[in-house]
Amino acid sequence: MRTRFTAILSYVGAGLTLAVAACVPFYLIGAFTSIVAHAGLHVEATYTGGTVRQTIAREGYQILVYEPVRPRALQRVEPFVQIAFQPAAALPSRISDEIDLDGDGQPDVRVTFTMPHDPKALLQGDVVALNGKYLSLTNVGGNSFSRLLVRAGDGIIVRVPLNRNP
Repeated sequence: MRTRFTAILSYVGAGLTLAVAACVPFYLIGAFTSIVAHAGLHVEATYTGGTVRQTIAREGYQILVYEPVRPRALQRVEPFVQIAFQPAAALPSRISDEIDLDGDGQPDVRVTFTMPHDPKALLQGDVVALNGKYLSLTNVGGNSFSRLLVRAGDGIIVRVPLNRNP
């Protein structure tokens, strides 16, 4: 009788342990989230493109110009400025915009690309630097981290490399 009682008690204990183990992550997720939020962690600007400097309104869409991103020590990324065209669904079939990236009132680059009919198709376009601060790109796509033209979410992201020797 005692061995039977011990076996039943062991199975009940194992079942309760499994139930607690399954519920603990759901219970602690709120505490874990608040700890991470207060820790001051953030995604590196190299991956996000930095913070938005200005928004340029166009007919039916907008252009977001980000702060320049300069790599930190040991990062293998060229310095760049990110531009986002949003929303992708409202963009005309051909984009050709002159954009002021540094806020001095003069256009710095001309971005030109054609929107493919297939949203999964690769984008190709050109970036023409209108001054020595930026580098021109021909047939740019998504082949480099600091030189790219890709569809991301509800927008088109263009990264223009900064000229290190203006």
